[in-house]
Parts: sequence; structure tokens; C-alpha cells
Amino acid sequence: MSDAPVKNRPIYREFRNDLGKLTFNSKPIINSLSKKAEENVDDAESVLRAIEDHLRFTVPKYKLPAFYLLDSIAKNVGGMYVSLLHGRLTKLFIDMWRSADDMVKSKMERTMGTWRNGFDGGKRNLFPEFVLCKIEEDISRLKARAKETAKMVPESTSDDLLDNLTGMQLYAKKRALEEKHQSAQRE
Repeated sequence: MSDAPVKNRPIYREFRNDLGKLTFNSKPIINSLSKKAEENVDDAESVLRAIEDHLRFTVPKYKLPAFYLLDSIAKNVGGMYVSLLHGRLTKLFIDMWRSADDMVKSKMERTMGTWRNGFDGGKRNLFPEFVLCKIEEDISRLKARAKETAKMVPESTSDDLLDNLTGMQLYAKKRALEEKHQSAQRE
């Protein structure tokens, strides 16, 4: 993701505005935005920047449709968009993957699977092999880290949580009464 100034502000703003309408997986909206991206291929940098910023700042539940839009643009428009995504795709994918729930992660991984050997009759990848391998390595590392973290966190039941909450509430009440009592003694 780049922090450089956007080259074509009107295109950027128009795409950011249109992305606000992409709140669910809508094939007509995705197709329309893909077509608009194709019509603005000379401003591909501004279009991608709008999508990147949307993915960075929107709430997690709206990220998957924008991810599907990137997939659609890369597959259906290709060219400059695919070239520009090479250096950005790993960060985009992993940043989104980190904030996603398991269902979205699964859908993202399935989509990534279509990028491998899905073009020229199964003879080439949509993105270079090193980009796809880097994403897969990062996902594997994050999954392993999540497993290790899960092993370190003791399992607790909702009753344990209620007991802990009740204990904290009792402690807080006791401290408040002690402070009130001490305050009354000082007066």
C-alpha cells in the first residue's frame, strides 16, 4: 500500500464512493465496478488505491466484497492491474486475513486457489508464483502462531467467566465500602 499522493483524485473519490455501496457480495455491483476499472485503466493506480484504502478503513464485514472486486478486476481486466498488484497483494491479503473470521478466511483462501494455474488452460498463474508462495507461507505462519496461542490460553466455560465477573464485582464493592468507611472515619 502506498502513501504517495493519489494521481487522479476524482477517480479515486468516485471509486471510494462506489465502494461504499458494496456492502454484500453483489455480482452486478462488482461487474459494474470492474467495468469502470477497465474504462479507467490509465488511472489504475488511483483505482487500486481507492480499493486498498477501502480495505484498510472499512469494517471487516464489508471487506470480502471488496476483495472479490479486486479478484474480478485482476481476472477480467488484468494487464496493468495485475502488474500493480504484484507488490501489494501479499500485504493486502494478509492484513485482511488477520481481521477476518474463519468463514471469510476460508473464502479468501479458496479465491486464492483460483489464482494458481487458472489461466491459459491451466498453464499459468494469475499472479507470480513467488507472490502466491509468500501469501501461503504467511498464512501458515499465522495459523501456527494462532494454534500456539490457543494452547497457552486456558479453556474456560461461561460459568468460569461469570464466577470471575462476580468475584471482580464483589471485590469492587468491598473496596468501595472500605473507602467509604475510611472517608467517614476521617470526617
